[in-house]
This record gives sequence, structure tokens and C-alpha cells, in this order.
Amino acid sequence: MKKILLILIILLCVGNLSFSQDGDIPNDPSNTQEDVRFSDSIKTLRILHWNDVHARNMPYKVSKKDEETGEKTYYYLGGISNLLGYINMLKDDKTLLFDGGDSYQGSPISTITRGFSQIEVLNMLEPDAFVIGNHEFDYGQYALDSALMMAEFNYLSANVFFNPRNETFGKPFIIEDVNGIKVGVIGITALELETLVLPKNISEITMLNADSVIAVGISELKTQECDLIMLLTHVGFDNDKLFAEKFYSDVDIIVGGHSHIPLYKPFIQNGVIICQAGSYTRWLGKLDLDVDIQKDTVLSYSGELIETVMDSSIYDKAAQEKVESMLASIQGELSKVIGKLETDWTHSYSKESNLGQWEADAIREKVKTDITFMNAGGLRKNLPKGDITVGDIWEINPFGNTIVTFNVSGKTLWEMMKNNLRNTVLEIEESGYSDLIIVSGIEIEYDSRKVLEEADDFILSIKVGGTEIEDDNIYSISTNNYVGAQFKKYFGDVSEEIEIHNTNIIDRDLIIEAVKKQKVINSVVEKRIMDISEKQ
Repeated sequence: MKKILLILIILLCVGNLSFSQDGDIPNDPSNTQEDVRFSDSIKTLRILHWNDVHARNMPYKVSKKDEETGEKTYYYLGGISNLLGYINMLKDDKTLLFDGGDSYQGSPISTITRGFSQIEVLNMLEPDAFVIGNHEFDYGQYALDSALMMAEFNYLSANVFFNPRNETFGKPFIIEDVNGIKVGVIGITALELETLVLPKNISEITMLNADSVIAVGISELKTQECDLIMLLTHVGFDNDKLFAEKFYSDVDIIVGGHSHIPLYKPFIQNGVIICQAGSYTRWLGKLDLDVDIQKDTVLSYSGELIETVMDSSIYDKAAQEKVESMLASIQGELSKVIGKLETDWTHSYSKESNLGQWEADAIREKVKTDITFMNAGGLRKNLPKGDITVGDIWEINPFGNTIVTFNVSGKTLWEMMKNNLRNTVLEIEESGYSDLIIVSGIEIEYDSRKVLEEADDFILSIKVGGTEIEDDNIYSISTNNYVGAQFKKYFGDVSEEIEIHNTNIIDRDLIIEAVKKQKVINSVVEKRIMDISEKQ
């Protein structure tokens, strides 16, 4: 399939048919065309898409600040009832529905049911295709395989091979025929799945090369004479752009997920239309296309994100009742108030946060280690000041990780922090994001400029308990079992063999106990990892 990147004015014997240009300028509102005169070969298609629901099944409150007054307005949106209401309002018989993965994990109902709740939710939403995300494996490969037996929708994953079945975990691709347009859809799961999931959860899985399976899929879809070829991915925006660079001659559209980025207008890379709808059911993506099925070409497009603001005339009452009934059996315990916040708890993936530091301190206090390391990506929710409920802690810490401990020498601790800080600085420099290590019991000073200059002496000081570390001293460390299992990802190669011991203490149980003990919490961010270049 050959894609036309610039649509020229074509002179026909019966008159002029004018097409507007679709340039390579990303997120340009002018990339919406409305002046195409339709012939029999020109068909319309609407794609509605969402991604990274993370079990945010109930509507929730957000705020918007007035730019002039600075005052905040609070309103409700999202949840399955609002998302489905907007889907029903916007879809017709010329519409395809796509979910970009990670419906699992993020609220207690997903954890308690081991994901079965989210398959029920997907059955309500009725996507034409759902791509399996990394969090779908959080309860293990067999739990996912069992839950998907309930699925009444197509689930895709061309690059995840399930060894016991000798086949890919989901269908590699599907073909949908809508309004006379034959659409081929290839599904791609997170490329780095092996470092995103506990190894035991994917022990029977082999990751296939994504480029290879896409090439094979394209070949098959072309053989089946598809008018459009699209990728439904859970790989993140940066990888979507790389796919567009490699496969632009055949792929027309990429609907993505994983990086939680709201692309308010489609992003154009090498003529490929890339869409992503943020996360947590806050937005529904809408992409309208004019397609020439004789030339297998997208002639024009118009895309936007629609905020799923609660509206009694739109939301789906039956879906809300279904979600509420699912929650009823667990709601009593989860609604119990166990403490009070005097300051907002906030988290961040790329900088120190008061929520992360408070939890790291609570873990270190409980297991009595010198140091605690936690990954910022393990915290999934901010919490405004006010009452703290059991359910809040479940949503902040949804993974059910256990606390592990190990001992290292001062020399190895230095190596760990050197590897970690170098990787963190380079990742943030390259992509603006890194799964930061949150610390307790340790203070570090370093110079990020030296990292970027590729110097080796960028760490100035490491103190444990207020004292500079010594090479031969032994330091006890606690973290969660995910970080322990992915030690090399966070701390690189070290000269010492690490022996990890599992306490079998579940992190959220420990945090619930700590909140109950402290009762009233007023936490502020401390500078525990100091980049001296920020001072200058």
C-alpha cells in the first residue's frame, strides 16, 4: 500500500477535484480537511479510541484553574459510565473502537478479582480490538489467560509468544470491514515487557522482535487487500514514532498507549497518523478519516480528544450500575478512614515527592534497614489533604508487592548509585522521563553536568545516617520485590553478588499500618538526592 504524503490538485475531464494538503507538521489544527468531494471510491471512517484505563472504573473529581483568577473549578469525569456514554453518542455503523491496553491495575477491584473485573468492563465497552498491555500480566500469565476466556472482543499481541500454547498470546492481527473499507490492525505489546513485569509472571513467555512481526503482518494484510493498515500499540509515543519512521510506506495509522500522553491533535510522523488518548478514561479519542479505497490512501483526517465530563444526558446508567454492583462487595472495608492528611500527597516519576519519601521512611522504619529504595513508578495516585481511607492506600499502592531486603558493602553501594544516577540523568535528558529511585536513610550529592559530559567523577558524596559511607562497611537495604527482581535495570552491574531475602510483607499492608499509627500526617519534600548543578 502506497501512502500519498502530499495530495496534489488532480485535473479530471469532468472538472476539478481539489484535495487539501496533509503536511508533516505535528499537532497542527490546519491538518483538518473538509473540502473533499466524494466519489464512489471515497469512504468515511471514524475511529474512537482510549488507553490505559488502569481500572479507573468509577467517575472521579478533577480541577481546572482559571488562568485569570487562579481559582480552581472542580468537576467529575471519566469512569466506565461516562466513557461508554460518549462512545455511544459518537459511534455509528462507520465506526471502529480500539483500546490501547493496560485496563488492569490501579484500583482495588482489579487486584481483588485478579483482573476479571476489567474483562467484564471491556465486554461492556465492546472494542473491536484491545491490545494487551504490560499491566495485564501483573497477576501472572495464567491468570490473564484464564480471564481472557471470558472476552467477547478481539485481543491482540503479535510480539508476545505464549510457549504452552505454541502461539502468540493474542491474535497477531485482525481485519475489519467497515463502510466498504478493509482495515487491517496489528497489535504490539510493550517492547520492554521483561523489565516491566515480575519475571515469574511471564516465565512461559518469549518476546518476539516487534519489527519482524509487524513486517510479517503487513505482508499478510497486503495479501488480503486491506485498504488501510494500522498498528494498535502499547509501546509508548516514542516507539510509535520509530515505527512510523520504519513502516511509513505501508502503515497509515498508529493508535497507541503506555506513555499516558494526551495527543489533543494527531501527531504526523512521515505521513503516519499517530493518536493517543492520555489515561484513566479522562479522554476519548476521535479520528475521522476520508479514505480512497481505490488508491488505498487516507485523503484527509480530523482528530481530537474529548474530555469525558459527567453529563446526565450522556453517561451510561446501566454501566454505572454494573460497576457499582462490582464494587459493593468490597466497598465497606475500603471506605474506612484510617488517618488524616494535612498536606496534599503528590508523586512524580522524575523527581522526589513527599508521598514517595513518606512511604520509603515507613518501610525503613518497619523492617529496620539502613536504607530504603523504592521506584517512583510504583506509586499510582495523588491524594489531596483530608481523610485517608483504606481504599486510598490500595489505589496508591495497587500492585501488592512485597518488601525484600539485602546487604551490600559501601563499595557496591557506590557502584549502585553511580549506575542509577547516570541512567536517570541520561533518560531524563533524552525523553524527559525516568522511573526515579526514591530514597530513605541516604543522602547523595552529584553533578548532572558531569554525567552529560561523560565524566566519571560526578558523585561528590554519599551519606548513610548522616555519615559518609566507607567501602568495607556493610549496609542493609530494603525495597520492593519488583525492584529486587529488576536489580540490573535500576542499579546496573555491580561487582558483588546480591542475595535478596523476601519478608513477605505486602507494601500496602505496611503503609496502612503506618498511617493508622501516625494518624495525622503532614509531610514535606526533602532534598535527599542533590544535584549541585541546579544551584548554579
